Amino acid sequence: MTMNLLQDTAPLALVILGWLVVIPCAAWSVIAVRGQFLPSPLAQHAWLGAVVATAFLWQMHVRSPVGLDFGLLGGALFALVFGQARAILGLLAALCLHTVMSEASWLNFGIGGTLLAVVPACAASALQRLIERWLPRNIFVFIIGNGLFVTMAVTALASALMLSAAATGTHAVPRQLDEHIAYALLLAWGEALASGMIFSALVVFVPQAVLTYRQDTYLPPRRPSV
Repeated sequence: MTMNLLQDTAPLALVILGWLVVIPCAAWSVIAVRGQFLPSPLAQHAWLGAVVATAFLWQMHVRSPVGLDFGLLGGALFALVFGQARAILGLLAALCLHTVMSEASWLNFGIGGTLLAVVPACAASALQRLIERWLPRNIFVFIIGNGLFVTMAVTALASALMLSAAATGTHAVPRQLDEHIAYALLLAWGEALASGMIFSALVVFVPQAVLTYRQDTYLPPRRPSV
């Protein structure tokens, strides 16, 4: 789901709030990953590829008759693979590329970055920590809990917030917002299934590309039989 406010005129208070959130979060992310941003060439290629793929993913959207967009987000999967700080920076980079390609308003970059980058990355990382703390630490819980449940919850949250924010734009008609949120929740389920399959494939075939995966925690070596 692309952000209508990137092309629309957003309320001044929303624009200011977006920048007040994005700037410190971006600064924290840079500090958090300094010295070891991407630890291997594989992670570098995967991160750069994810930035470009996410930017193009946001280009595919459908606009409803009342001026609200529907599409895929990809932010939760980005955070699950690369972690919170790298996801915030990567999603902001993708938003820069998307803004250039769609000739959107840079003034609204703050609110777009908040809803497309900061909210998904922080929410996904928080849920991932809760799963690691409260559920058994094995690879099946890691794949299904994160790839399916976390993606579903984060995408639903981000979609609802984006629709609500987009309804405040000058060219959007806020009627039938509840119906649009219901459709967005259905789309979030589809995105969760697709993201879950991609996430499980990455964990199984290229686990070194999933920076949040620790093999010694989720797949410890077997004890020698006596």
